[in-house]
Amino acid sequence: MKSRPSLLLISFLLLLTGTLAHAGPRPSIVFLSPDDSRFWQLVAGFMEAVAEDLDVDLEVQYDRESHRFSYLRMAKDVLSRQEKPDYLLFMCKENVTESMLRLADGAGVKAFTFNTDVPDAARASLGLPRTVLPGWLGHLSPDNIAAGRALVTLLGKQAEQLGLASEPGIPMVALSGTRDSSAAKDRDGGLLAAAVQQRSELLQLVYANWSRELAREKTEILLKRYPNTVSIWSASDGMALGAIEAARNEGRTPGQDLLVGSVDWQPEALEKIRQGELLVSMGRHFMGGGLALLLLHDYHHGRDFGDMSPDYVFRYELEPATRDNIDQVQRIMDPENWSAVDFRRFSRAGGAEASGSVRSAEALMDRMGEALAR
Repeated sequence: MKSRPSLLLISFLLLLTGTLAHAGPRPSIVFLSPDDSRFWQLVAGFMEAVAEDLDVDLEVQYDRESHRFSYLRMAKDVLSRQEKPDYLLFMCKENVTESMLRLADGAGVKAFTFNTDVPDAARASLGLPRTVLPGWLGHLSPDNIAAGRALVTLLGKQAEQLGLASEPGIPMVALSGTRDSSAAKDRDGGLLAAAVQQRSELLQLVYANWSRELAREKTEILLKRYPNTVSIWSASDGMALGAIEAARNEGRTPGQDLLVGSVDWQPEALEKIRQGELLVSMGRHFMGGGLALLLLHDYHHGRDFGDMSPDYVFRYELEPATRDNIDQVQRIMDPENWSAVDFRRFSRAGGAEASGSVRSAEALMDRMGEALAR
């Protein structure tokens, strides 16, 4: 007759075997990066750190043409493979999002969209995830409208504190990304709404296509055209860095007689915050791809994420990086810290820390950020 410890061991092994059988093979995910800029390299790098811990096969493809039609072509190439991935992860772009989702659904590949809002046309045609297209599992994006609005507020407050707001309005110019970017569109929307409601006077908004060089060239022109400019609103850190260079070329002193604010938490931009040349950068969305991987990993292993959002759409706020919290933000951005944190602890498919206690995607991102900041 077997002893009680032996029976307990056998029971445990049977339970473990059943759990592993339910988990199935490791998921394969292809991420289509919309370009190979510094920001998207950060996104992909963080995803790779998360994928390694979660035992996920992750393939990253960069669209070096940075155009919606080349992005669509990348999706077609992946979906026409003989051996298709389990999941396709990509950013929403104007005029091609619906086509990409329909192609994935038709190919039997489940899709998850993230980083930017679903374009209006695609939303009108497809509705919410899992309604018209069962294979469109979910959508995750930051509140870019709120981020654009927050930048205006922070720039205005600092202008007043420095005594730069002597006129009835605070003269401001703005740099946007590309016309086919939902992120740029939404950040611009926040900018325009806040400029009307607050003291900021928007002199001109121009498109610099997310390019540092083009932003530098256009900012030099803007500062010549509007020499009384007090603040520069930028939809990305890369463009803000170009604007700072242009300001110095025009004899201005960023951080003193001219304020610049932007979005992305790029490492070089964080150093500019530490040096006082950049006022603020809204960010943490570089973690969005990693969070999407976590949700797909759990879905693949039997833990759907519908309990965190009945419509399978997730939203989170961007956070400001300023001189007050720059040390903490730089720890979050440090790839060595990504390797030090075991992201399995945040899995609701078996992670002891997160399972059963996290009720939203934003709370899950909060916990990931807190762990990285230590």
